[in-house]
Amino acid sequence: MKLKRLEAMLMAFAASATMFATPAQATLVGRDIDGQAVANANAVFLYDTDLNITWLRDANVNGRMDWESAVAWAADYSIGSYSDWRLPTMVDTGKSGCDFSNAGGTDCGYNVQTTSGSTVYSEMASLWFDTLGNKSFCDPATSTTTTCAGPQTGWGLLNTGDFQNLQWSGYWSDLEYAPDAAFAWLFGAGLGDQVADDKGDEFYALAVRRGDVLAAHVPEPGTLVLVAAALAGLGIVRRRATAGASGSPSLSGKEPVALAVIA
Repeated sequence: MKLKRLEAMLMAFAASATMFATPAQATLVGRDIDGQAVANANAVFLYDTDLNITWLRDANVNGRMDWESAVAWAADYSIGSYSDWRLPTMVDTGKSGCDFSNAGGTDCGYNVQTTSGSTVYSEMASLWFDTLGNKSFCDPATSTTTTCAGPQTGWGLLNTGDFQNLQWSGYWSDLEYAPDAAFAWLFGAGLGDQVADDKGDEFYALAVRRGDVLAAHVPEPGTLVLVAAALAGLGIVRRRATAGASGSPSLSGKEPVALAVIA
């Protein structure tokens, strides 16, 4: 299904619906431009503790792009001191068709399985379903593996959590569609479906990187050298003080003075 054809309907629905923004689960924690822990409302990045990845909080930095442009944009993107970004990834299990039910489709469909043990089938689906608690258009209770029954009550992108500019549209993944090199996988953040679409179509891109950007507060190398020198000097002063206390004169003939340690 072409998400572009549904976008006018989705935007109209978003404008008329009563939108709400319940807090995202505690699995998203804020980081500022320097990688320091901050409240999510002040964050530039959101660290996903479940998936051990960091999302860029702004979900529409560069507008619509075709797939090739989106992949290149993420790879070249730099903010703060971080430049190792990519598009969200997923697993193509090679199954034919799309699973509309809650029976366990892992790649294509409206209620795709997000994780199994240590396997993450789709980072975007995990964010959309598990973290933000949104529901897809197709009701998993009444849909079949081949037939969508919907809309279910409360469907759509009704909770964006602490993200900024999260769109009712498709978001590219970094994965090509194996059976046809002209297509790539994307997640529909309006309908809640994961499908393959023509690479030439234009959708949105959300940057993500592995791990946490939380800074470690390690002193600069030059600072460590100064600390080491100061500690060494302090040891000399203490030895002089000990010598003075036993009746031996200090090398300078003066009382020892404590050195300040530069941190």
